[in-house]
Amino acid sequence: MFLLDIIAPKKCIKCEKIGNYLCKTCLEEIWYHEDICYVCKQKSQNFKTHWYCENEHTYFKQILILTHNKNFDIKYLIKQAKFHHKFEIFDDFAKYLVTLLQNNLDTPKSQIILIPAPMFFLKKLWRWYNQAEILTKKIAKYWNYEYNSKIIKKIKHTKPQSHLSKVDRIINLQNTFKINLWELEKYKNHTFVIVDDVISTWTTFVEISKILKKHW
Repeated sequence: MFLLDIIAPKKCIKCEKIGNYLCKTCLEEIWYHEDICYVCKQKSQNFKTHWYCENEHTYFKQILILTHNKNFDIKYLIKQAKFHHKFEIFDDFAKYLVTLLQNNLDTPKSQIILIPAPMFFLKKLWRWYNQAEILTKKIAKYWNYEYNSKIIKKIKHTKPQSHLSKVDRIINLQNTFKINLWELEKYKNHTFVIVDDVISTWTTFVEISKILKKHW
């Protein structure tokens, strides 16, 4: 990797500054999501769920978004990492996500477990990798946190969520995830942080959080 960086150094896709595929300055110029509660969609500090929004159908406390994936440069970088094996791009995203997590999570480091959004095994076999797992490993590396990809499994193939209506998204993911109770038992009194490369809907996070909350 060091030799490759000398021969073909990484350059920012926007300003061509050497060092990153997207430098911090250019990342900050891209439109960010406003901090909102995912239930009511109203402003909320650090994307936390308002206490008055919580009910039996609220499954997670907070969601953190690095930047908007509809931005042309972000969309290009994600496609390069996701479909063209340029995993070094996830190095940059992981470093920025570490800062985001450190600035917004109150939970002690020792009580946090990172969980990558799972991929159906046949799809992973066809692609050879799960990009969410790669991103999670890189975050764990830079943050020195524990991650576990065995707690949640995806047990059936589903259609892409972004192509479906709100109702169809829920139906599409019903009975899709299965929990490994033996792995879960290792982490009593821990906080789980689910990691994915793109959030096009909330449904995947809701379904994963729902099954974790059910058994915890």
